[in-house]
Amino acid sequence: MDFRGDERAVTVQIGAVLLFGIIIISMSMYQATVVPNQNEQVEFLHNQEVHDQFESLRGAIIESSSETTPRPSTVSLGTRYPSRTLFVNPGPVSGTLQTRELGSLTVTNVETTEAETSDYVNGGLSYETKSLEYRPDYNVLQSAPTTVYENTVSYNRFDTGYEGTLNDGQSLINGRTISLVLLQGDYSENGVGSATVDAQAVSPATRTVPVTRDASGNVTISVPTELSEDAWRELLAEGNDDYVHSVDRSGDRVEIEMQGEEGGDSVTYNLRVGAVEVGSGVDEPAAYYLTVVDGASTRSIGSGDTETLTFEVRDRYNNPVSGVSVNFSASGGSVSIDPEGPTTDSEGRIRVTVTGESAGTAEVLGSFDDATFTPSTRQDAGVEVSVSSGEAAESGGVGGLLYENDAVARDGDDSFSTPGGVEFSLRNVGSDSVELLSVVVNPHDDSIDGLSDRVDGGDDDPGEPELYVESPSGDALVDYQITQNEFVDVPEDGLAIDIDESGDIGGSNPVVGSGESARFYVYEFYDTDPFGGTNVDMTGEWLSVRVTYRLPSGLVDAKTFSFEANAQPEGGVNAPPTPRTTGPYSVPEGESIQLDGSGSSDSDGSITSYSWSITDDPTGQASLSNPSSARPTFNAPDSVSGDTDVTVELTVTDDDGATSRRTTTVTVTDTDGGGNAPTVEITDIQVSESGLSGNVRSATVSFTPDDVDGDLRTGTVSLRVGGEVTDTASFSLTGAEGTTVTSQLDGGNTRGTVELTVEVTDSRGATGSDTKDETQV
Repeated sequence: MDFRGDERAVTVQIGAVLLFGIIIISMSMYQATVVPNQNEQVEFLHNQEVHDQFESLRGAIIESSSETTPRPSTVSLGTRYPSRTLFVNPGPVSGTLQTRELGSLTVTNVETTEAETSDYVNGGLSYETKSLEYRPDYNVLQSAPTTVYENTVSYNRFDTGYEGTLNDGQSLINGRTISLVLLQGDYSENGVGSATVDAQAVSPATRTVPVTRDASGNVTISVPTELSEDAWRELLAEGNDDYVHSVDRSGDRVEIEMQGEEGGDSVTYNLRVGAVEVGSGVDEPAAYYLTVVDGASTRSIGSGDTETLTFEVRDRYNNPVSGVSVNFSASGGSVSIDPEGPTTDSEGRIRVTVTGESAGTAEVLGSFDDATFTPSTRQDAGVEVSVSSGEAAESGGVGGLLYENDAVARDGDDSFSTPGGVEFSLRNVGSDSVELLSVVVNPHDDSIDGLSDRVDGGDDDPGEPELYVESPSGDALVDYQITQNEFVDVPEDGLAIDIDESGDIGGSNPVVGSGESARFYVYEFYDTDPFGGTNVDMTGEWLSVRVTYRLPSGLVDAKTFSFEANAQPEGGVNAPPTPRTTGPYSVPEGESIQLDGSGSSDSDGSITSYSWSITDDPTGQASLSNPSSARPTFNAPDSVSGDTDVTVELTVTDDDGATSRRTTTVTVTDTDGGGNAPTVEITDIQVSESGLSGNVRSATVSFTPDDVDGDLRTGTVSLRVGGEVTDTASFSLTGAEGTTVTSQLDGGNTRGTVELTVEVTDSRGATGSDTKDETQV
């Protein structure tokens, strides 16, 4: 058979070759088009995942800025493509996450009314901060953005200049609250896997400083940023229209100017600063300035009384620093001091107990840098303490009210069980009655910023209104008619309550007689930052309370007390008794005086025994008769060289065997030495008339008091017009010997001859006076 012309095998071979070629071409096209498209989708989804992770990272940084615990977050640096059997993938995607220098975040044109804090705030603040950026190295996806966190905002930045925030969120400004979250540290991670970022506050934002504009202009926040001013305007628009005045770019910064006034008054902003570390390279912030928690206003105490002053050491971010040694001293000999410990506690605070030793003025000074005290520098702080004599206290002066060491945290009549209220008692140890005018309540923890009884319809009993005062002369209350979701704002310098004017329901000012006590009920305290507010357990919380009162003479005075609220007694737990004395006392040498502890009480039982003892007697000759009675007799030494203080202690025991102690002072006066009566001379009288009517609007008298013994105490001026008394005034003259004193009195818009009488009194009760009319000077 001849196969020479048979061509069938050629057709098969050619078909196989053509088919193979088609397969190769198809696979090449798949490799060139489909695989890149699929890989681009993988890269796109990874980029979206990074966006979500940056939102979580942003939240972690912001939340950690006010906490002590770290907040970890994860960012996927890269990704891998799905495995392919016949096709080829490029290498896995990697990325870089690292911090980047931004510049200084500043607040200018700012000042604060907090006296010691002003050493730190006034003039402006400046802090360095950074951004955290993720840059991917994609193989296919073109124009992928750099994802950035800075200044509480997360956004995408494109090479084309376009920028887009990942959401509408920013936490820099929220109404009247300015929160600076500073990012610090050195962080850099590159690779394919996941990177864990631990956001850890090196200075948690636990303190808030009230600030206002200064004479230079409105409060201005200068933000180093790569976001445009339009992006910042859009971010700040939500809820801030009333407070953000303008947003403008200046170089690589955006200047945010806040509103200066609201309703004709300067706007007060709450400034918080928190520093957060990522990576490493950040040191713990050192002590930067010292402040006084209750404010640096003058404190008034009586001789033998005590006052607790609370100092706080803060870092340059305005947050507390623990473990710092603080040196204390007191100028002059009017007070003695007893610091509670050598270093600040976990809240950066250290308390000093001040005891009035003798009449006069002293300054309690603290410093953490050295033993050289200069209150005008930020490392130092001082509080002036005015001490009145025992006699002034007895006559109802600044020593007229005494805290009874009985503060307790209790639950009010709301629907919750948290002991968010505080009760305490003040005793009138003066000889005159006092009319209670107002109360300023200031929790030391700045996060306690709201007060609400949260009781609908009730205001008749303690625990129902925000303030209730029990007094033997009649009770008083202040009730704010607010909803369940509202609070009375408690400012950083305390909530001021005028007893007969504040609130929506109130009454007259209560009067506390000599030797009587008033019980105060303040309900209940809240931290308003969380949603709906959190009822604060006041057990163990420190408060300062300033009570303003008026004496029958018309003299208005105030006294500040600082104390810790104790836990309320519960089933089977005995509350200790409360000892009370009517001192301090004064007795001439060689004579006797009856002491009185009968006002002592026990909240859950009765007093079963009294025990008096002399704990400090410089003469060694004083004695007690019937020291186991409620009213023993103190027998003064026959002779003392100068007025001498003897310390007496009362110990009371209740029916459960619990005991409590309280000391008081008995001043034994030297009746042999000195004894010269004080003198006074009226040197000038100026009369102011009402227009051309001839009626007397006011009279100003100048006089010179003196006492060769140097123990002037008080003065009283009376104005008579046409023989009728139109006004009187009383005041302290301690240390005023030989000086010119001026007092202005109301003429009552009456007509007649103007006549003034000035009477001065020394520590022994001796008096001197002078009376003149307007024609005699």
